[in-house]
Amino acid sequence: MIDGRRVLGIVPARAGSQGLPGKNMRPLAGRPMTAWTLDAGLASETLDHLVVSTDDPGVAELARQAGVPVVDRPAGLAGPQASVMDAIAHVLQTLDQDWDYVVLLQPTSPLRTQVDIDAAVALCHDRDAPAVIGVSPMLKPASFYGQVDADGTFHRAAAATGEGVVVNGALYVGRPDSMLATRGFVGPGTLAYLMRPECGWDVDTAFDFAVCEALWPHVRGESSRPLDSVRR
Repeated sequence: MIDGRRVLGIVPARAGSQGLPGKNMRPLAGRPMTAWTLDAGLASETLDHLVVSTDDPGVAELARQAGVPVVDRPAGLAGPQASVMDAIAHVLQTLDQDWDYVVLLQPTSPLRTQVDIDAAVALCHDRDAPAVIGVSPMLKPASFYGQVDADGTFHRAAAATGEGVVVNGALYVGRPDSMLATRGFVGPGTLAYLMRPECGWDVDTAFDFAVCEALWPHVRGESSRPLDSVRR
């Protein structure tokens, strides 16, 4: 809770994955990848309640062992074309409670910590913003990017002002009414929560996972140990 406001954390973890099958339960540093997001959510000082939305029996059992309630995701919201916003709406409808903020924590960003979660929620609250999204600096300057035509011709990207950033997928904070009305977190008034590229690393492919494993000891180190006591 933050200043009397109720905050709900949602971990969406459907079973299917085209880029890296079974990625949510893939072992990372000795534990299923989703476990690290559960740890971060449970350790957060601003989340009042944390739930997992899934159709994966393995993820559901992992969540229950950690003491995290599970919202069973219907088959219609679990396919490759499923919208995460539909999954969020389903969770809100299932819980049938009032929340001031919803925090989306995708398990494919295991290097994000509870410090990031609390800071992003605080930013949204302090600035009275409709939403906050996690972003990271581009790995290369914007001038390095471009497009390739069908005939192989390369064109540089249009000149950009300021330092470019990318949405990293690690953190989304939003007010339910605004978020559901716009069907997303990005809209007028959305603020950016800047994260180091390695902390916001997103796993979608085997290559991404290999990089995440390499980054792990440098980013999490001793803090990667399972938490002895967590706040639920």
